[in-house]
Amino acid sequence: MMSLRVFAVSGYSGTGKTSLIERLVQALKHRGYSVGVVKSSKEDVSPPEGTDTFRHLKATASPVILLGPSTTTIRYQRRLESIELLSAIEADFVLLEGFKSIALPRVLCIGDQRLDKSKIPEGTYAIIAWDKTELDEQIHLPVLQSDETDRIVSLVEASAMKYEHIRF
Repeated sequence: MMSLRVFAVSGYSGTGKTSLIERLVQALKHRGYSVGVVKSSKEDVSPPEGTDTFRHLKATASPVILLGPSTTTIRYQRRLESIELLSAIEADFVLLEGFKSIALPRVLCIGDQRLDKSKIPEGTYAIIAWDKTELDEQIHLPVLQSDETDRIVSLVEASAMKYEHIRF
């Protein structure tokens, strides 16, 4: 396994996490890195009812692997533990969307919401906001605007944790 480095992008719904990750993936790839993404979701994702893949899952096969002409989808009948999931990824970086409960280096996206300092997750290196001027001056973290992609990518490169150092 190559030396996978992990970095999280956290925040509430509608604060720009997915948009930021899209830009980070492109910028990291532009710098020559391979990049994977893992998104934590409140909802299960299922294939359309009646498809062959749905029927295999309904039969409780696990895993069900769908091989398309240019993609592979693997579906388990359980949520994988983070350690299992990350150990299977072969990339220079993996960006995690969500995962507030794991102590990882991260940025916290707040969009245009008011920041509750008591809810800043452990490992937060910076706050990502749509407008820096509206934030409380007493935050002891860098505050970056969501469009400062180069600065955020440099933060990811400098701060991402090697997979083998993560404590699950």
